[in-house]
Amino acid sequence: RAPTSGNAAAEPIETARTRGTMANSIHVMTYLEKYVELSSSLPVELQRVVVTIKDLDERLSALKKETDAKVEKCLAMPSASSRQASAGDMDAINAARREIERAHADINQLSTEKVRLAGIAMEMIQFNIAKLDKELAPFSEEMKRLEGAGFEDEFGVEGMEGMDAVTMAFAMGEGGGFDDGAPGVPAQLHRAPSHKKSHKKKIPVNAPPQPGERVAANVGEVTAGEGAQEWIVAVVVQYIAEERAYEVMDADEDDPEGGGHVYHLPEHLVIPMPRSASARDGQVNLSRGTTVLAVYPATTTFYRAVVVQQAQKINGEFGEFLLEFEDDGDADGLPQRPVPFMHVVRHPSGL
Repeated sequence: RAPTSGNAAAEPIETARTRGTMANSIHVMTYLEKYVELSSSLPVELQRVVVTIKDLDERLSALKKETDAKVEKCLAMPSASSRQASAGDMDAINAARREIERAHADINQLSTEKVRLAGIAMEMIQFNIAKLDKELAPFSEEMKRLEGAGFEDEFGVEGMEGMDAVTMAFAMGEGGGFDDGAPGVPAQLHRAPSHKKSHKKKIPVNAPPQPGERVAANVGEVTAGEGAQEWIVAVVVQYIAEERAYEVMDADEDDPEGGGHVYHLPEHLVIPMPRSASARDGQVNLSRGTTVLAVYPATTTFYRAVVVQQAQKINGEFGEFLLEFEDDGDADGLPQRPVPFMHVVRHPSGL
């Protein structure tokens, strides 16, 4: 949103100084000083976070190689059900399995820490952008007074044309969730970027689902009959007010034709998914013991589950719930699975 180099920032300010009075020049210099003050510490802090993430990534890479080697070694051992397996072989197999499980736990811990640090970096950038916007607002007003009619706000989304879609998403605070087109690229970035700031108000948390938004949709009543439960991730196509119904499209990314099946569902069979994971947007955490519908890992299907642990809030963002899915257990009980905040909705009452 702001120029990325000191020279780029100084050039329009120097022009304003030559055109304005001495009083105006003092004001402009104040804005420049504030800009430099707000920007100077950010690269150092970001560099510290990035270096830490790089270190974690190197440790992860080494740990994964070690784990793969242990897995190969374990697979080469005699099968536990083999008649030729001795007591010593069984002890070696069990020891190898325990080592692999510990390695997997370490990998998960390091990966979670990388995600947490990336969230901290994003928070730092967004906080700095907000402060810069606040300081640039009076400067923009002064430029309007100096240059009169026809003034264009150079600081709206300056330089966005040269960014790739992923970088643009990071800079604008967008992205996350399921794929909306190209891998890892939000759908709104397939449109040509606007060169002005967007003043569109945020959609309230409790607002009905809007076209293009993700929802939990019970298509079971359409595919299997009344009372059936088959909740999937879908995208709202349109709302038909006179019928109090939605048209939604299956969001399954594995569809070979690139587009999912469209269903016509009454509104009580459609539940909005969280629009963000930010507590600042009014999102509410679900307490332990709450019955929910959650997207089972590596699928686009919702299943009934119970909250074992609330989503942890880090820098204003909710992370993952720890859930127990129904009918997901074995002789050892129900496994507890982490599920992102935006993939969980409260279970509808009466079902």
